[in-house]
Amino acid sequence: MPKQWQWIVTQIGSREHYGVPRGFERIGQLKLLYTDVWRRGLMGLMRHGNATMRAFAGRYHPDIPPSKVVSFNSRAIVHAVAARRQRSVDETYHQYLRVGDEFDRSVVRDLKRRRDIDTVRDAFFGYNTGSLHSIRFCRELGLPTVLNQIDPAKTEEDIVAAEAEKWPGWEKIPGRIPQAYWNHMKSEWTAADLVLVNSEWSRQALIQQGVAAEKLRVVPLTFESERKIEPAAPSPKAGPLTVLWLGTVCLRKGIQYLIEAAKILGPGDFKFIVAGHSLISAEAIASAPPSMSFIGRVTRDNTSQYYRQADIFVLPTISDGFAITQVEAMAHGLPVITTPNCGQVVTDGMNGLIVPAGDARALAGALETLNGNRRLLVEMSHQALKRSADFAIPSQVLSVEKAINEIK
Repeated sequence: MPKQWQWIVTQIGSREHYGVPRGFERIGQLKLLYTDVWRRGLMGLMRHGNATMRAFAGRYHPDIPPSKVVSFNSRAIVHAVAARRQRSVDETYHQYLRVGDEFDRSVVRDLKRRRDIDTVRDAFFGYNTGSLHSIRFCRELGLPTVLNQIDPAKTEEDIVAAEAEKWPGWEKIPGRIPQAYWNHMKSEWTAADLVLVNSEWSRQALIQQGVAAEKLRVVPLTFESERKIEPAAPSPKAGPLTVLWLGTVCLRKGIQYLIEAAKILGPGDFKFIVAGHSLISAEAIASAPPSMSFIGRVTRDNTSQYYRQADIFVLPTISDGFAITQVEAMAHGLPVITTPNCGQVVTDGMNGLIVPAGDARALAGALETLNGNRRLLVEMSHQALKRSADFAIPSQVLSVEKAINEIK
């Protein structure tokens, strides 16, 4: 019989709506969650504040018992303020290293004080940049360790650097990530028993960077909304289609090609909504056609309204570790147009369309296909809803447990 572990999970931020600790709790195997911020006491009042305050108030999930959560709220808020002052890529990534290192060491200090660590049943799960010391400490105790590498690492940065050369003046803060960041990441890969990635795209990238194939496992992300989703019943409609982009507005995710596709399509048939924090210049935004609106950052509590306004979701990404927004969009009944350079969610021609990365004409052509065949759009909407159910909790953590049992 496969062994059932008790999992110690560490994560900075509310990644995937706390999907991993929620999954382990769902199957009765979450021992502890270490995180930077967890909403407690009067922090709930932040829900009525500005976007930053609402984001902090969202650092919580009712599925996870507070008694199992250890957080470092005060330090995290100080780091969040400091991060807003970063002026270069080098500064930003050295700050990521400092934040990750301090969080990681805080976890180890707490683990050392505990008397309930079970060296037979406990296991560790953490994310890159904030897990090196924790992994080393847990391995000293004999605990199996899993590192989730959230993106394709330096392979991705090299791809984005090439895009920046093709699109000069588009990056709001140009520059390269310091080598110290990659060195730290490689140390985490070496230290962990198992390196988890969320797509075949990421797996191939890590193999290129020297991670042994037998140490890697592909486990897709999961998505379940905090509140009931009631997608509008799809039916053929007249008039322009609303196309939604939701996520960071940057070269990596292919905003340059969506802007070019919108120009190719011209006015009349589409309305483009671009929602998310922008990392491109004001000049780049100004180059977009009148059919495209940039609305800025959207907090998690407001995303559903944008999905419900849309007919199609676009993710013309150059590189993504997975892109959970694909599943979120499908859960709202939206067909997705994306590229092969992310998690394998879309089945081409069934619940969306896959176009080559970096090809504005192909992206425009995919949009024209759905505009010209509204019945196909409706059928894809039904299929998207069905597909989203494949990523329900706890499928991810069951795969994690299976993977660790294969090597232990």
